[in-house]
Amino acid sequence: MGWHWLEVGSYITITSFLVLTAVVTIGFHHVPSLSKWLPESCVLIILGLAIGQFLKLLDALPNDPIANPEQMVTNDSTNCTAETAEKYPFLAFTPRLFFYVLLPPVILESSYTLYDSDFASNIGTIMLYAVVGTVINTFAIGPALYALYHMGAMGDGALLVNHNSSYTLTMLDALIFSALISAVDPVAVLAIFNETHIDRILYFLVFGESLFNDAVTVGIYHTLLEFAESAEPVGAGKVCLGLLNLVAIGVVGLLIGIVFGLVAALLTKTTKHVRVFEPLLILGIAYMSYMTAELFAFSGIISIIGCGLVQSHYAMRNVSRKSKTTVKYFVKMSSAISEAIIFLFLGLAFFMERHELHAGFIAWTLVLCLVCRFISVLLLTDLVNSRRVRRISFFEQFIMAYGGLRGAVCFSLSHMLLPDVVKPRELFLTTTLAVIIFTVFVQGITLKPLMNLLNIKRADDSKDKPLIVDLSENVATLMLAGMEQVIGITGHFSVFSKLLQWDDKYLKKVFLISEYEPDVLRAFKRHARQLPITPVDVLRPGAGLGEESVQQGRQIKTMLHNFRPMSFMRHHVEDDTCELEKLDEPAVCFRRQSQIFNARQIHGAWRRQTTRENMLNLDEA
Repeated sequence: MGWHWLEVGSYITITSFLVLTAVVTIGFHHVPSLSKWLPESCVLIILGLAIGQFLKLLDALPNDPIANPEQMVTNDSTNCTAETAEKYPFLAFTPRLFFYVLLPPVILESSYTLYDSDFASNIGTIMLYAVVGTVINTFAIGPALYALYHMGAMGDGALLVNHNSSYTLTMLDALIFSALISAVDPVAVLAIFNETHIDRILYFLVFGESLFNDAVTVGIYHTLLEFAESAEPVGAGKVCLGLLNLVAIGVVGLLIGIVFGLVAALLTKTTKHVRVFEPLLILGIAYMSYMTAELFAFSGIISIIGCGLVQSHYAMRNVSRKSKTTVKYFVKMSSAISEAIIFLFLGLAFFMERHELHAGFIAWTLVLCLVCRFISVLLLTDLVNSRRVRRISFFEQFIMAYGGLRGAVCFSLSHMLLPDVVKPRELFLTTTLAVIIFTVFVQGITLKPLMNLLNIKRADDSKDKPLIVDLSENVATLMLAGMEQVIGITGHFSVFSKLLQWDDKYLKKVFLISEYEPDVLRAFKRHARQLPITPVDVLRPGAGLGEESVQQGRQIKTMLHNFRPMSFMRHHVEDDTCELEKLDEPAVCFRRQSQIFNARQIHGAWRRQTTRENMLNLDEA
């Protein structure tokens, strides 16, 4: 026996850290009186504060190597020894850890969520908020802070650098800070909005904007940092190059993601006999798209979003149902763990960083963030409402502006600042933490009561739309596309219809397996799995079912008849009924546009969900 802490201590601590997070989260949701008004992210930040205070007492907090590289061997009240830093390297929150490890699972899970018709129909509005709105906020907050500082509106207290030397705020430093503080964090938005069950359209508008907003923010941030690192004055030529660089970062990043998504689709066409590698291919290629874009200084966020959307459209249809379920829950678990760790580290950051507190600068930053956010949302919404069928109401605009939460993205960007390049690094870092705490706690806690007060529409409890809604939306889209072609205009619906036709005619033949399921059948199967009866129960009355199930059975029978069941194998159709002969594995068949689909899998999915009693009745029949 022996003590092997140096060998296994880090792994035990990390595991205990994650298990403690899971236990606290589970316990939080078992206290309805608390979870009803307090967001989960707030609890995790409080837990991080508690852990930070405990580690501070043990003198086990690592130092910040960016701000104080020379103090890594000191041992005072705020910095740990070099020996402690070696023992606890995982406690240091670094931009590399956040952007390369914690953020990709969250963005990937979000990209799978964005594969939705509601997102596609609102993509123009989302991109307008993400691109133009971010530019408005960045170039409004920065100059306003600069003007307020030089007007003396921030008070008599001077801005300090390293706690001793005074500093005069420059326009470039103000713009760098406004760029990072304009980042609406998708992690914080996802954590809050999932708990409020907000309307789907509003959810995609705010959440989609936060995802693309980060890519735009990071691009502006790095461009401004290049200006700050350069000794040459910033002229019109540099500004134009910076704008071109921003466009290239997003466009090339998207192309990289699409290419990797198509590669995943081609590879999953060959995995019929090795299904166990399907989740590895999908997840590994998605992460590779992110890292490849980052390798060449393009947007990894945009890249993994593009890859996730392409994978949802092609690769997910090539893999088995078990592989799809594995990918779904692994990504959800990874995303939940990453979100929890991010909020815990935000709590720990209060004890792990050196801070420079300036009340006037923090107060004006909070005011400007709210005011500029509301102005940009109201102006852009007034612009898009003139062209939208489903207008965004004033109360929804208020929730969109109020829901612009800040989180780990802007904190990581402030953490990346070098003191030699941006002198007020500690001031910007402290102000960023103050804005995060205000938005997550104050705005996050009051968001749900405000939604109730303003009577904001909530999403349905069921995650899937009814089948009739899916079919009706497709029919409406095709009708509107035809109307646009008749009157001679090129609108959203006609472009979308042509893309779908091109996809069906060319791309699906290349990137999908030959036996892939059509969309209408996939939708039917998705709804069918939720039913407690089987097709055999539907077509064999008196199989021990209750009155409610029999009524559901008649509805399903009518649906099957509308899909024109016809003779196939050893079962036949007589008028509007379908009599099954003695089959080991009964089949239901549909004909759609002269193509026959064997729906044995529908029967299998239904049959697995029946009760034991119904299964016995089925066997006896």
